[in-house]
Amino acid sequence: MHENTIINLISVLRSGESTGRMAAAEALAAIGSIALPDLTEALDDPDPRLRMWAAYTLGMLGDAEAVPALIQALDDSDPGVRKWAIAALRRIKDTAGGCGCRFC
Repeated sequence: MHENTIINLISVLRSGESTGRMAAAEALAAIGSIALPDLTEALDDPDPRLRMWAAYTLGMLGDAEAVPALIQALDDSDPGVRKWAIAALRRIKDTAGGCGCRFC
């Protein structure tokens, strides 16, 4: 059940309106770590808007397992993706008491 829900919510992150994207990000964060693989995969998507929202959502999720993918996103060609990857790493650091990266 969760997999279809996750796929649908990521679809909203890709092409929804701002309020829909925010709601999808909140729903994915509420689903928890089960959404982590799909969100980290979205960081490699060709669409920079989806990559940005994936980074934002990973920050909301607050799971330290996302740190390697977020560190990789710091080299993204899109400044918005880099911005939200930094914000996500900071949020994970604040949530988990440290993320283990040198950027926070």
